[in-house]
Amino acid sequence: MLSKISKYLNNLNGRQVLILAGVAAIFLFLNFYTSREVEHIKELSADEKPASLMVVVAKSDISPRTKIREEMLELKEIPQNDLPSGAITDKAEIIDLPAKITILAGDVITSRKLYKNSSQSGFVGTIPPDCRAISIHVNDVTGVAGFAKPGDYVDLLLVENDSTSATTNVILQNVLLLSINQTMDRDEVEKEGDGKAAIDTPSIVTVAVRPHEALKLVSASKLGDIYLMLRPARPLETYVEGLEYKVISANVTVPQENPPLAVQDEPVSSESLPEPEKPKAVIEIIHGDRLVTPESTEKSEGK
Repeated sequence: MLSKISKYLNNLNGRQVLILAGVAAIFLFLNFYTSREVEHIKELSADEKPASLMVVVAKSDISPRTKIREEMLELKEIPQNDLPSGAITDKAEIIDLPAKITILAGDVITSRKLYKNSSQSGFVGTIPPDCRAISIHVNDVTGVAGFAKPGDYVDLLLVENDSTSATTNVILQNVLLLSINQTMDRDEVEKEGDGKAAIDTPSIVTVAVRPHEALKLVSASKLGDIYLMLRPARPLETYVEGLEYKVISANVTVPQENPPLAVQDEPVSSESLPEPEKPKAVIEIIHGDRLVTPESTEKSEGK
């Protein structure tokens, strides 16, 4: 084997020898550098590794304006390089403070996600800056059987009907639900329902809409029934275009266009027809070698 390699090397010219030597040098350098990096990582002491810190994270999903309770929280060790600004490290600091936004399970709780005190979470404080609060009547059916709660988002439907048809339109989408039955705290709503998933008797809901949307909602409420359509936590689409449906009652007979009647000639009565002229009797007279009539005779006599 060595003799074959030696014979192969002897047959190489000078340029080929230089190329082979360069490839070998690069290979040796990369091998040496990789081995040094592995040894350096192994030699790192615990003090040289990135430091971590115990911070407060959400144990379960927390809805907006929900007061933080200890059972909603847990501590988790996270590298300091990955910590967001204002991360909370002590549970006691945030107990009974309301959440500003939805905090998902596993999220690091920061000061920006919480109100500084309970007074800031009053009803006026829950209205988005570009919106207004307005209330509408609902019942068990139009209010999604009570499953919609403060902090949820809903779509609003208008149903108009008459004796022959019914039409449904989506008038507003992605609307924030502020309160139900004058209660804006999600936890209090659940307590009112005896811990059930739904409110027993929803009657009035208050939503946050923009001023021009408020005018649209009030006008629509005078035309028919307003239904809430509860949105999922993570909808695929924020807005859906062209939602309208009309149904006509099966008991309504739709008039069909009658084909034009063929025009028939009206019978003509014999009374309306002019009487035909009766042929006059003609008397022919032979006078000598001529044939004459009484008319020609009268004309000749008149002359």
